[in-house]
Amino acid sequence: MISAVIFDLDGLLMDSEVYWERARHDYAAGWNCDWTPQDELTVKGMNSREWAAQIGQRCTLDVAPDTIIEGVTSRMRALYAEHLPLLPGARRAVETLAAVYPLAVASSSPPSLIDDVLRAAGLRPCFQVIVSSDEVGAGKPAPDVFLVTAERLQQPPDQIAVFEDSSSGILAAHRAGMHVIAVPNRHYRPSEDALALAARVLPSLEAFEPAMLQQLSPPSS
Repeated sequence: MISAVIFDLDGLLMDSEVYWERARHDYAAGWNCDWTPQDELTVKGMNSREWAAQIGQRCTLDVAPDTIIEGVTSRMRALYAEHLPLLPGARRAVETLAAVYPLAVASSSPPSLIDDVLRAAGLRPCFQVIVSSDEVGAGKPAPDVFLVTAERLQQPPDQIAVFEDSSSGILAAHRAGMHVIAVPNRHYRPSEDALALAARVLPSLEAFEPAMLQQLSPPSS
């Protein structure tokens, strides 16, 4: 039986992965450095310090990681202020499940940014727990963020369903022993190996129906 549900944020509730690529590209360009699509793929799922280190190394910057994080995050806030990219089906899925299950967000975004985005979308009251990879050590595909989220929800991992869109997120949730519902990101599609680990694959959140949660098979080893 499923007793709680965890949502990713970027690429799952928000079509914001392209925002992150633009923000990191723009920051690097300010240092006359070319941040490539391959560079962006390399940092998917990383927490802030991990991707800041990658930018620092890629652009040979002699600046503190916090400076890089602040520069990129400021650009993200500006992009969100221009347009909040809530994905189709996201509001219905969250609000419907919030009426039945305790919900959480487990994201690689900085904590304050997660909170601000959910408030702007009017979804913050639906979530009992918010955890950022910045708080737990290693980013996805390490399972840390999901295991900490399970602890804060006070629910066993094998009774939690996770909605994820990326290879790193699917791997992280699987390694945490949770049921994964994959909703592949249209810009950065997960690998077929990652998708094979999911209990269910949906074309979008619009295709989700609550009854699906009780039809999930136990997480595979």
